[in-house]
This record gives sequence, structure tokens and C-alpha cells, in this order.
Amino acid sequence: MIQREFYLNKMISAMDTDFVKIITGVRRCGKSSLLAMFRDYLVTKGHITEENILYVNFEKSEYFPLQQGDALQKYVQERITDDGKRRYVLIDEVQEISEWAKIINSIRVSFNVDLYVTGSNSRLFAGEHLTYLTGRYIEIRMYPLSFSEFIQFRAESSLQTAGMDKEKQLAEYIRIGSFPAMALTENEDLKTAIISGLFDSIFSRDILLRGKIKNIGSFYKVAKFVFENIGSPISAHSIANTLKTECHRISVDAVDAYLQLMCNAYILYQCERYDIRGKERLKTNGKYYVIDTALRSQLLGSRPSDVGHIIENLVYLELKRRGYEVCTGKNNSKKIDFIAVRQSETSYYQVCLSVADGSVLKRELDPLLSIRDNYPKYLITTDHLDFSQQGIRHINLLEFMNN
Repeated sequence: MIQREFYLNKMISAMDTDFVKIITGVRRCGKSSLLAMFRDYLVTKGHITEENILYVNFEKSEYFPLQQGDALQKYVQERITDDGKRRYVLIDEVQEISEWAKIINSIRVSFNVDLYVTGSNSRLFAGEHLTYLTGRYIEIRMYPLSFSEFIQFRAESSLQTAGMDKEKQLAEYIRIGSFPAMALTENEDLKTAIISGLFDSIFSRDILLRGKIKNIGSFYKVAKFVFENIGSPISAHSIANTLKTECHRISVDAVDAYLQLMCNAYILYQCERYDIRGKERLKTNGKYYVIDTALRSQLLGSRPSDVGHIIENLVYLELKRRGYEVCTGKNNSKKIDFIAVRQSETSYYQVCLSVADGSVLKRELDPLLSIRDNYPKYLITTDHLDFSQQGIRHINLLEFMNN
């Protein structure tokens, strides 16, 4: 099992605190493997005996009966003795438990346990029942592989493409996507089967089924529209109006519900607009980005002309992986691709395929130059020449992704 140290270290740093640790992320991004890695760490480095670790995986049929919360609590209670030792409870796909937050909090307060759970749907954090855990949980957001993890996975798996130069590996990363299973196979037919299965699992199980969507055709029209327009300012109103002109009638409320379902399943991320001058978030015409380029290609087919938007998508996800809250910016009439905030740190980013053309360079620099504060400003492109100037640092995409 290839280690994902970044996330494992997050779990270790939160170990033995009174908080429930909730690992969230899109299906098949590696949450189950992370729990298994953490279990191994507890045994090998933490010197915890396996008898003191309770592992429940709700994707295995043997644990289906425990989806009733009372049954899960009884299961834990039966495995805890009066020896005074702490138990480590690891639960995979916790959203399968009825009234999960209520039950997890009850286990937390009733026994001497350290709790770790995973979930593949952000509905985990919606609804009144979550009040049982308010202020009592830590969320660890997990994503599919970063580019540096992708390189590591392929190198440690001794795949032929591991010997490619970094630029070719980045092209492969864009082509086959960032899910661990895709990085660990060389066979093209198997890659096709894996991404098709992932697509069906996420869309059918986590969206269509859970969302109880009846008009599947309308849903896919909305999904295709937003996937096609990643990085472009859009809203539920604009999508509904555009589809109406194409003779597909759909209400704004339905579009909004479909967008929310995709965001809940972590395949789509909304990047809200922020007015730099007015210092406020704007509720209209934000941008959307997809969790994985191969999933996008599975829905739309390969589109070589979309490289600029795909690069912007990569940068957005990388900033999210690094723990930034990311908005798209507005400064009067100037548009800034990303404002990234992490604690007291703020930085600005413009992303473009190439600025070798002087007019394009000016277009990309002007919005950054219009910002009067002293926070760092970056221009990210695929160019190898250094276009840094006037306090704006130019970074090659490969350097940024491999940092």
C-alpha cells in the first residue's frame, strides 16, 4: 500500500483528541486506504494492539446490519471491556448509518474511544441532526492524487510511464486523471473500465439515487453544461436560460438542486466571487470546477481545445489541496482568477495557457496590477520564459504542480 503521508500526518496530529475526525472526499479518492494506513500506523508505530482497534466498513455486507445506529452502538459496547484502555474506532462510509451524528456522538461520550470516520457526501454536514457534533469534530478533506503523489504512485509501482519526463507525466496526469486506481495501471482497456465504473458509481449511486432524480435527461444536460464550462462565470439562472434557448425547459430551482447534488458528492466545486474593493462575497456568477479531468472527459469526450480551462481547474484543485479557501475575484471591472486565503495568508493568481503574446500578457497582468495591497501575486502559465515583472511572480505550471 503506497503511503499518502500528507493526509496520514493530519490524522496522526489529531490523534487522541476529544474530537471526532471526519475524512471527507469524493468516492474512490483513497479514504478507505487512508483508514487502513492509519490502522497500520496504530499497530506498528503507536503500539496499539489490534484488539483495541474496531474497524467497520459499510461497503462490506457483513457490516450492513450495523447501519441501524443502535446496533452499531451495541457492537462497540460489546467489544469494550473494563480494562481502562482506549479503543480506536474506525468507520468507513459513516453516512450509511441512520442518524449517524447522534450515534457517533453517543459513542464518543459513552466510551473511552478515539473516533475516525469517512464520508463521501457533504450532506454529512447538513441537517439539524449534525448539532450533536457541533464543535466536536475535525474535518480532514481528502482529494484524489496531487501531481506529486501521481508521480510517486507510478514510480513506486514501477510503471513504464514512470520514466517519462515531468512534462509528459503532467500530460498523462491530465489525460487519465487523478484517482489512485487510474495511476496504478498501465493497461488502457483497464483504465477505460475503471473510469467508466467510477463515473457510474458516483453519478448513479451518489447523485441520481440519493438525490431521487426522476428526470435523468435534464440532470445530464445540466451536468454536461457545467462540465463544459469549467472556469467560466455561470449561475443556475444562466444555465436554465441557455438550455431554454436550446428547447430544454428546466426551472432554476431544478438546476440549482442538480448543482448542489454534484457539489455534495464532491465531484463539483463552486468557486464564489469576491469583490476585492467592496470586501464582500457575491452570490452571482461564480465558477465551477470538477474534481477530476478524466471524469470530465468521460462525460464530454476528449476536448483538446479546452486545455486553458483544464489548467485553471488543476490550479484551483491544487490550491484547495494545500488548504486554501479559494474565491474568484472582482476588482471594479477587472477579473482575478483566484484569491487564495489560508489563515492570515492571502495571495492572488492569474492562470493562462501562454502569455508569449504581448497583448495576452498585458491582459493577464492588468487585473493583478490593479490590486493595491501588498499580498503576493502570481501568474501561472505553461511558458518556460520568465515573465515576472512589477512585483508579480511568474511560475511555470509544472513547477507549481510539482512544488
